[in-house]
Amino acid sequence: MIFGEKYYGMLKKLSPWRQSLFSLVLAQRQYPNYALWCEVNEVKGGAKAYQKTLNTLWEFHKDKFNTIDLEKVLDEFEPYLLDDEKNDLSVGDLFSLDATLSLSSSILAIIMHEGEEAEMASRASLSGVIRQIEQSSDREYTDEELREMESVDNEVNFQIELYELLEKSKREPSLVDKLYKLSLNGGVSNIGLSLE
Repeated sequence: MIFGEKYYGMLKKLSPWRQSLFSLVLAQRQYPNYALWCEVNEVKGGAKAYQKTLNTLWEFHKDKFNTIDLEKVLDEFEPYLLDDEKNDLSVGDLFSLDATLSLSSSILAIIMHEGEEAEMASRASLSGVIRQIEQSSDREYTDEELREMESVDNEVNFQIELYELLEKSKREPSLVDKLYKLSLNGGVSNIGLSLE
């Protein structure tokens, strides 16, 4: 296990708004993965719907007195979610699934809050990085081998930096601005994709 149970235990202790923001940062960072999947699979309106959902969530967190109906936001995005019951999911499908899992976790952390939303987003983002490594080399690696790889190390460090920032910060617009900037990651996704 790349992240131990201790790390996931700390994520579970985050308050709902922190879990939502944690998931949102990872979802924003995975936007290029989802947008390219939509382009390849001709999912009309998918990338736009994902971006609209991201924007609404950033707005939701920036103004804690907002009247945004997150259940409605989730319902509007639902038609663009990949059916994970589908057989023969391609690697691209799985990257898309990771991104939408992080995005829906950001919403569910607020409307359901079962306490595992940040962990779900964390696992989704990390599994995408590992999948990309294993697909490009056509073999599986042990956790020890993976932990030595730069892309896995970058993912782990990114998530820990994100956790530490959220854990010690108060809920205020300046934090949301800082997290948004972090989430853009120079336009590069967790698996190294860019829309440029």
